[in-house]
Amino acid sequence: MIRILIFILSAVFVAATLTVLFGIDGLIQTEAFGQKLSIHAGFAAGVAIIVIVGAIFVTVWIKDVLALPSKIEAREREARRLRGIQALTRGLEAVAVGDAADAQHHARVARRNLDESSLTRFLTAQAAQLSGDEETAGDNFKLMLEAPETEFLGLRGLYLLASRAGDKTAARAHAERAFRLRSNAAWAFDSVVDLGLERGAWGETREAIATGAKNGAVAPEKARRAEAALLAADAYAAAASGETATALEEAEAAYKLAPALTPGAVLAAQLHAAAGRRARAAKILEQSFAEAAHPALIKTHERLYADETDDRRAGRLKRIADRRPMARDAKLAYAKAALIMDDFKEAIAILEPLLLETATSGDFALMAQAVASGKEGREADAAARPWLERAAAARRDPALGADGEFHFTREGWARLVREFMEHGRIAPPPLEDAPPGLSEDDRRLLAAPPIVVDAGAGLLSDAAPAKESPLRIGKAPDDPGAAEGVSEEAEAAAARAVAAAGRVS
Repeated sequence: MIRILIFILSAVFVAATLTVLFGIDGLIQTEAFGQKLSIHAGFAAGVAIIVIVGAIFVTVWIKDVLALPSKIEAREREARRLRGIQALTRGLEAVAVGDAADAQHHARVARRNLDESSLTRFLTAQAAQLSGDEETAGDNFKLMLEAPETEFLGLRGLYLLASRAGDKTAARAHAERAFRLRSNAAWAFDSVVDLGLERGAWGETREAIATGAKNGAVAPEKARRAEAALLAADAYAAAASGETATALEEAEAAYKLAPALTPGAVLAAQLHAAAGRRARAAKILEQSFAEAAHPALIKTHERLYADETDDRRAGRLKRIADRRPMARDAKLAYAKAALIMDDFKEAIAILEPLLLETATSGDFALMAQAVASGKEGREADAAARPWLERAAAARRDPALGADGEFHFTREGWARLVREFMEHGRIAPPPLEDAPPGLSEDDRRLLAAPPIVVDAGAGLLSDAAPAKESPLRIGKAPDDPGAAEGVSEEAEAAAARAVAAAGRVS
């Protein structure tokens, strides 16, 4: 419709122009070559217009003819560029599937057809890596550093080559440069952090994590946990060097950032206690236990008040256990408090369900002390011996630092920092299952006759129970073989278990 309208308007315009031209009155007289000519003015104007239009068309045509070679060349360049882009794309696909020969072929095609060498260097380097030519790959990665648009990719390639070659210095330099360029890049952030942890550069790693947190490379919560763990690592290093003030400052900062970080809380409490601030130390341990129950907190708390009377020590244990009463370590603390107050029946009542679930060497040793409480001589030995034998054979508590100490190597601290940063725990779950507990149908335990504590009481009640508890194992005191029924090897193992687990005094 629009085309028809344009045609009609054009016809009208031409007709109007001709009408105007031929409507002009008068003649134009001229003389040429001795001849006088008279031309109608309208006709002369029309001829002039036709000549001008023709000249325009001829000029345009000549221009197009003259520009034809450059157009052909431009078209050829565009065709080459398209072939190069296609080769580049297929080459990257070959790199992705690991086809070194195909990747190298397409890299050559891309280099022939693309003038932008920065686009082909990456593919050439990747293809060389696949074929094992790391020298060519390194050369191309280095050339990529010259162009701002490929510098970051070149640094990543050089970092990977240096890491494979075991050149930690070069890898660190490339990772740090890439991190300065793009501090939000996950691989650059992780590389800088991992290399910093490997070197034990706790302060530098804290700075990198702070930068990464500002630029979104790491979540704020992870950054906070990582900073706390790194402060704790620095604090232990300072304490080992005798820099007590620095150690206390950093341990306190670690505790404030993450009360659930047991190593930081333990060191802060120890240093406060050494400075005579026992109340502050106890508060730190209790708050940390409320966040994450850990046996090291209980052990440190026990040592903190080891010089007090039994009733005060028992009360202190109950106080820290009350901060997280349902935790297994809290229940063990309640049992220890009961033993301190000579309430062995309460201790056994607490320990029995725990031992039915799982039991470590220390748990068995604690039960040995409970069943031996209130007895003397051979009777106490006979009651405790079966439990001590099991303590000698059982696994230790798998919790990291269960002995109350956190003196790790540099590699150990690096693992702890990474684990606490990523998962909020100081160690990964153990590869082995938890130590097995005692079950109701444990034939080996049920086969042994129970121990009789005294004439009128069982283990768990004042009256003799109708059903024997699976925990009451061993021989009765009046059994003639009670004292001689255990080998010297078992007695030695029992002694070692007692030494390892310790007694609650």
